[in-house]
Amino acid sequence: TANAQEAELNAALDGIKSKAPNVAELAKAAYKKNKKDAAALIKIGQAFYAQKDTANARLFANYANEAGKPKYQFAPAYLLLGDIESAYGTDGGKAAGYYNQAITFDPKNPEGYKKWAMVYRKISPSQAAKKLQEMKAQCPNEDVDAITAHIYMLAGDEKQAYENYAKANIGKLDKLGLNEFVRASYFTGHFQDALRAAEAGIKLEPRNPTFNRLAMFSNYELKNYEAAKAYIHKYFFETDSAKVSEYDHFYTALIYQALEDKANMYAHYDKALELVNDQSMIKRWAILKSVSDSYLKEKEFENAIKYYEQYLACKPNLNFDDEEGMANIYSKYGDADPAKKKEMTNKATEIFGTLAEKYPIQVVYATFMRAGLNNKLDDNMKNNLAKADYQKVVDLLANKADRTKGEDTML
Repeated sequence: TANAQEAELNAALDGIKSKAPNVAELAKAAYKKNKKDAAALIKIGQAFYAQKDTANARLFANYANEAGKPKYQFAPAYLLLGDIESAYGTDGGKAAGYYNQAITFDPKNPEGYKKWAMVYRKISPSQAAKKLQEMKAQCPNEDVDAITAHIYMLAGDEKQAYENYAKANIGKLDKLGLNEFVRASYFTGHFQDALRAAEAGIKLEPRNPTFNRLAMFSNYELKNYEAAKAYIHKYFFETDSAKVSEYDHFYTALIYQALEDKANMYAHYDKALELVNDQSMIKRWAILKSVSDSYLKEKEFENAIKYYEQYLACKPNLNFDDEEGMANIYSKYGDADPAKKKEMTNKATEIFGTLAEKYPIQVVYATFMRAGLNNKLDDNMKNNLAKADYQKVVDLLANKADRTKGEDTML
């Protein structure tokens, strides 16, 4: 009898998998032979579910549950019914209800808790996390922290995901877990943990682009510049399916900048500017600002001005600090080159004059800065070039009752 039951069951399972034309007859025959065997019936239901035949999957889940009565309710049947509702239904609460019944009838099975949490995360990630803590009491061998972190990652809460992954056993995390751990760590600013997760991931998959990329970025953030440089070649040339972006080139430029490798730095800045678009993670204006700052640091003032002009032209919602930046470049240019001193200092002075009118709240500071620039062009103040601006600062501040410390200093 046992052999006959197994033969009928295997014939049905094979027929479902191969989509045999007589699959209905095979399933019916298997049911007749196994109508009291809940475990056999749930296998048939699961096979139908794998083929996306939800009607028969639900039918055999119910058959399996009936076979378990009256002694017990059959938890795997509720798991399958929950899976059907979760994947194809419109009521997440109904799926959660089935999973809850599975937990009730088999509290030592972690699958019910996990599946309930996965469904409920869309309603309340915190409630899903609470359910997983119930699992911890019943299933102590399960890594609840990792599962909870995964739930929060799916919910888009990287902070909570990081906090839970940080408590998990990193040695037991699979590729997906390490991928989420490294991203959650990096994007919440926990670069040491990001590096730890990335290095663990590289041991599993040496050519994985995400692990190599974030190992490179994290080393840079930790000021491990030589270590970051070692990952540049690995990421660009020794990873599988890496889609190199403008952000990658930008970060690589920063690494070479820290190592004072100007040729490679500017080559990657150029590549970043070539690839950047409106959908990019980093904005064109941010790259231009960084390039300008690099040239300014090297006292290549013409290029610093060129890229800063492009920065101002494309950055939306310019503020006082943005526009003051150009005045600072002109001022430093004038300080560094005696032949250009008058021309550049006057340009800086003009900018502060414009800013005093454009940003009334900054009129004192802009006027004070313009006075200082005029003093640079005045031989021992013989011509009183700064007097008018300094007088304006006095007029604005002398009788002001609530002066700040900065205003006191200017006065």
